[in-house]
Amino acid sequence: MEKQTREIRKTFSFQVNEANKLYTPVKWELPKKTAFVKGLQLTSDFPNKLYYRGSQRIEIGGDELFPEGFDSKILISSISVAPRERFFDLGEVQPGDLSVKVRYEDKDHERAVLGNGYQVSVVLLLEEEI
Repeated sequence: MEKQTREIRKTFSFQVNEANKLYTPVKWELPKKTAFVKGLQLTSDFPNKLYYRGSQRIEIGGDELFPEGFDSKILISSISVAPRERFFDLGEVQPGDLSVKVRYEDKDHERAVLGNGYQVSVVLLLEEEI
């Protein structure tokens, strides 16, 4: 029997350039052929800033997966982890209305100065219909 789906990765990004602020990126949407979401990973061009400064609420398809204030450090992994294993396993989250909503909060931390800011990327591991 031939496989009817394929695995893809979809990345959404936003810039954090002000300290102690809430960021709510808009218009994030899953591809229309998404069968389900299998995993999630947070990355940054300055991982230490994301690790120490960030928390978020994440909702996919109208379903809250991570509540307000969920620490970013739980959703990121180091480069020493194999690429396939860097995703936080979500099982098989239904795409619902195809929306991806994030409320990200930056907070000052003495180990990670904001400086010129940093970019946050949300990478989703998707199973897509062929």
